[in-house]
Amino acid sequence: MALHHPYRQLPVPSDAPFELKPSSGKGWGAFATRRIERGALILSEEPLFTIRKPHAEITEEDVVRAFQQLPASRKPLFFLLRDNASGNFRRAEHAFAENSFNMAGEDHGGRQRDGPRGLFLLHSRFNHSCVPNTKIPTSNREISHVQSFAIRDILPGEEITFSYESDFGCMTREERHRQLRFPCRCDVCQAGTTFQQLSDMRRRLVRGLQYLQIGKDLDGRKQEASDRPLITDIQLKRAAETGSIPLSSRLIYGVLVMVLTEQEGLLDDFLAERLSPSIRAAAAMFRTESNARLAKLAMAQETWLERLCVAFRLYGRADAADAALAEALRGLV
Repeated sequence: MALHHPYRQLPVPSDAPFELKPSSGKGWGAFATRRIERGALILSEEPLFTIRKPHAEITEEDVVRAFQQLPASRKPLFFLLRDNASGNFRRAEHAFAENSFNMAGEDHGGRQRDGPRGLFLLHSRFNHSCVPNTKIPTSNREISHVQSFAIRDILPGEEITFSYESDFGCMTREERHRQLRFPCRCDVCQAGTTFQQLSDMRRRLVRGLQYLQIGKDLDGRKQEASDRPLITDIQLKRAAETGSIPLSSRLIYGVLVMVLTEQEGLLDDFLAERLSPSIRAAAAMFRTESNARLAKLAMAQETWLERLCVAFRLYGRADAADAALAEALRGLV
């Protein structure tokens, strides 16, 4: 039956390093046909069509209208889509919702804007993992293509996966599964295992450390009393929300996030490129000479763990730059 599945007719580029085939418990997926080196482009794909409206505003009529504007040769591709790789979709808007990607860029805070969405036939076949081997990087501007890159070496026969939500790196298994509409069975979602428990601890800690640095949670809000607390120390929470965390702590928190993310297998080149500048900027801000020497020494180390070990020597130290930094941060709130 799989030999005659409609997905066999999807136009996979001849030079693509993957093939589409059934994936146990996941419907269909993409599997590497050769070794894919870390950093390699896996697929660059144009949308079948785009609807220039936020996701929540897209209607059945919008999808039908966009479909009707396709060239006659492209229209049959839309009918190859299947609901969970099996039955036909009952409505065009459901097919679009399950196979579309946000094409809007990020705002200045690094949050994804809610903008135009495109229907992607092939990238929609890539399954989810909370420890993926592939990433679709975001941009600060609207995109015309979706591109995926290997974030580690992928072996022949290995399934190609990416994370459906960028914030999952800061969420526990329970929190991730509340957002997913299916049970994820990746390594960090095997309930009750030591690996899963350590993963939950690391991801929760990363979320808390980020709160201490920016004074806000993933959704951009301050933690309310009714929420499950990220920061239980009231004074520390207030310091984070008023920009009063000292520079020494900020540097340590930033480097510790990198170490924990690396231990989770999530520190890809794109994330490192995004987070590293703020850490290096913090290290360059010290005005007390002894602190500045330590910060410089920390950043001269080869690995993030080695940098953390040196940076910890700054813990609890005040710096001449603390007051000016806090004033500048309060002006941004």
